[in-house]
Order: sequence, then structure tokens, then C-alpha cells
Amino acid sequence: MSSTGVVLVICGPIASGKSTLARAVARLAGGRGLVSAAVDLDLVYEMLEHRGGAKDDAAIWSRARRITATLAAVLLADGVDVVVAEGAFHESADRVLFPDATFVTLTVPFETALARARSDPSRGLSQDADFLGRHYASIAPPSGTVIDTSEVGIDDAAAGALGLALDR
Repeated sequence: MSSTGVVLVICGPIASGKSTLARAVARLAGGRGLVSAAVDLDLVYEMLEHRGGAKDDAAIWSRARRITATLAAVLLADGVDVVVAEGAFHESADRVLFPDATFVTLTVPFETALARARSDPSRGLSQDADFLGRHYASIAPPSGTVIDTSEVGIDDAAAGALGLALDR
């Protein structure tokens, strides 16, 4: 690990397990004596948008991505050892915001994602099969390190993702 800490960016489609994995990685890092933080892109978006409707404003998403990257840098500068940022960072323009980060992309079969979304009462539009299907069809094929969360348990995925980030 570098003396300035590491950033791990977890991306993937809706209901692939990004938030769950980010929290698990942060807990694992903390359990190893490292100062850790998890930053959820969706929550940053919600800090900027107050209509409460669909999260469909491209300008707000762009601003939220920049703020998330800036927050990660500030946390590192403040002594955090491991910053886990999670959200839709699929495009190369999104990824350049994190020049020294380790990226992990989650995948999951559509049927599994739909079942996860429908079992989570906090989810709204993502419970709709047509919406979720369009979202899955719009996601670019994963690149780099890929974890299928329907095949790997959360503890193993967290250990693998943290290990990748710390070994950089």
C-alpha cells in the first residue's frame, strides 16, 4: 500500500451488489487496522437533487461523479487508508476521475438482479423489469477485474477486492 492510501472503485449495474460490497470492504479494512471510508455515488446524487423523482439528470450525475472523486482525494489527504467509491463509473470519462484507483466491476445475471431489486422495499423504479432490462442492456461490457456476485460470496469478494487495491 502506498503511504497516501488507496482508492477502490466498485462499479456495476443496478442490484449487482455495489453498496453491499463497498461496506464489506470498508469493514474488512477497518478490521485490519486500516482507516476506511465508503462513498456511495447514489447518495452524493441525492445530496444534489431534491425533486425525489427518477435519478435521470445527466448533469447532476456528472457533478456527483466529480464530487465523489474529490471526496475520495480529500479523505486520502486526511489520512484515510482505504477509500471505497461505488456507483456507475462505467465510462472512461468517469474512470479518469480516479487516476490511481483500482477498479472492480460487478456482474450478476439479470434474473438475479431483478429478484434482488424486488426483495428490497427501498428500491423504486429498479423493481420494474422493463426499466431494469433497459438498464442492463445499456451497460458496457465489463473490463478489468470482474466479480460475478451470484457466484462469489460477499466475504470472498471483499477480501479479493481489498487485496487487489492493497497490492497495487
